[in-house]
Amino acid sequence: MCATRQCIENLPSPASGGRHEVVGAGGEGKSNLPSPASGRGVGGEGGLKCAAPASPHPRIPTSPPPKAFTLVEVMVVLIVVAVLTALGIPSFQRALEQSRVDVASANLRAVWSAQRLYWLEYHTYTGDLSGLQGLGMIDSEILGASSGFTYAATGSTDAFTATATRSGSTYWTGSLSIDQDGTVSGSTASGSGTVITPGYQ
Repeated sequence: MCATRQCIENLPSPASGGRHEVVGAGGEGKSNLPSPASGRGVGGEGGLKCAAPASPHPRIPTSPPPKAFTLVEVMVVLIVVAVLTALGIPSFQRALEQSRVDVASANLRAVWSAQRLYWLEYHTYTGDLSGLQGLGMIDSEILGASSGFTYAATGSTDAFTATATRSGSTYWTGSLSIDQDGTVSGSTASGSGTVITPGYQ
């Protein structure tokens, strides 16, 4: 005998001739089914089968927990990052210093142009860069140390020399210079022996 919410099975009676009666939940749809004695049932061999009741709370499929990293995997990642950092930092420092040296070389070229204009006006060169700035011949930012160099000059009637000395760093040292011919010379060097020369002339 099968008991569910949706079907009721009546036991066989002599009056029914040995057959089962299944009455729906609403009292409708009577049907005569073979008795167990006949050896056949609904839904295949072995007797009467009824549908299982629906669960009032459907099961929500749960996903497996995410896989965590092992200690070995974490250590491998840290080692790779450390190696890449050790290889990348020196290259970054060289590129940064190269840009500073190129800016200093361009500033010296600006001083050279200002000295030429000053000579055309006064027929002499000057060693006073502040005076050139006061005349509006050079930018005020050139005299500042924000670019990593400090600037100075010496001048006479027919010659001058302007220098840019590396400052603001204990790792990089050196200086650049320019004369009345407009040639920039000099370099900066690191504590490890890396030499940076002007790429802009």
